[in-house]
Amino acid sequence: MAGNRGKEFLNTFSIYAIGTIGARLIAFALMPLYTFFLAKDEMGYFDMSITLIMIMVPFITLDLRDGAFRFLIDKTCPHPQKQVVSYVIRTLLRNCTIIAIIAAIAYYYLSHLPYYPIIVATLIAYAFYEVMIQVVRGLGHTRFFVTIGIINTLLVLFFSVIFLVVLKMGVLAIFLANLLSRIISLIIIETRIHFISIYLKHRKECAKGVGKELLKYTIPLLPNVLAWWLIESSSKIFIVQYLGLEYNGIFAIAVKFSNILQIAAGIFYQTWQEIAIKEMNSDDSNRFFSKIFNNYFFFLSSTIVLGTLGLRIIYPYIVAESYQESYIYIYPLFIAVQLHAIGSFLDLAYQCSRKTHRGLPSIISTAVLAIVLNYFTVTRWGLMGISASLIISYAYLMIYRLFDTRFCFRIAPNRLFFSSLLILIIGALLAYLPIPTFVIGILFAIGVVVIGIYALRLLNINKA
Repeated sequence: MAGNRGKEFLNTFSIYAIGTIGARLIAFALMPLYTFFLAKDEMGYFDMSITLIMIMVPFITLDLRDGAFRFLIDKTCPHPQKQVVSYVIRTLLRNCTIIAIIAAIAYYYLSHLPYYPIIVATLIAYAFYEVMIQVVRGLGHTRFFVTIGIINTLLVLFFSVIFLVVLKMGVLAIFLANLLSRIISLIIIETRIHFISIYLKHRKECAKGVGKELLKYTIPLLPNVLAWWLIESSSKIFIVQYLGLEYNGIFAIAVKFSNILQIAAGIFYQTWQEIAIKEMNSDDSNRFFSKIFNNYFFFLSSTIVLGTLGLRIIYPYIVAESYQESYIYIYPLFIAVQLHAIGSFLDLAYQCSRKTHRGLPSIISTAVLAIVLNYFTVTRWGLMGISASLIISYAYLMIYRLFDTRFCFRIAPNRLFFSSLLILIIGALLAYLPIPTFVIGILFAIGVVVIGIYALRLLNINKA
């Protein structure tokens, strides 16, 4: 049984990894294209618009993207999947119709905004896409979910080249590319899953209990969205306000490297979300969840140390000299990402139990703590103060949830967890002590071998 679960975890992780890395590589190819053909103000306008769209989507959809996945993947859910799908589509159609009407009325006042109608259309397309892609995932079509993600990114690249390079349409090109890519992706999803026919056939069967339970699950997630946004954005606001744009640019470089670990953690989270919901009622769930937790913390710690050592060797060759000082912030930002990832890992307790309201005190208090700490640390210790603020805030979140989630599962940190803490302490010393580069290279090689041997041993155990 344990071996089967291990294989399922690794297989699912591999699928999400291929999809995420593939989509990220394609998206990475877009950046030179955009920076070459778009002015800074155009790129800034697009970035601001998409940021606002992504913030608004959970509220317009009532965060049904998370609710749909949770209810569809749970085999113990008392409501048939067709009823859940029908309710989700009906709510999407109703809410997006309301948004379209409000946007049409607001056009009289907001017509001066560049590309306002296209932005509204993109918002609606994003809303449908973000929800329906999670419905696909919740129905168990994991490979199709990943495939659609890659197709959507390829379509953005294709239309960006056509509209931006060939037709030279400026920033309108990437708005259209993102709009059309999601419309076509939704059409592909429909040809495979036939959501429209499911909705038309079962729309009258949708019991009131489905909507009530779904909204009871999703509504508490909306303050969660705002809290995460505050935590992640407040640091930038304080840096710009008290230190200036130059320091924000330095910090942004360090953040770009820490985001690599964030991507890996995101892949793990998608996998864990799927497995945890399925295994929550198993007889040995506490033991299984603890095993995953300790190994996850260990691999995050090892990756942080190896990543820091590797960057110390190549940083002078991949980052301009004027940004070299950003290296000193990478290690603390890695730690912050790790603690954030563990907090998200524990968040699954609220999702598994469908008691999402229980997660609000932890994330709201974390947001308040982060803002307060940012205010007091940025003027005293600058960027390192902001980094420390993130570490303390996410450490608080992790500890809070370790105790608060015991109502669902009890995580027991073992020797691997405490060994990981020792690894992180050693990593901090290696990151900042004046050690010759060739020694760093030897330590990096040894670390890779040791972690590789442990990973292979773990794989063999799971195959047994």
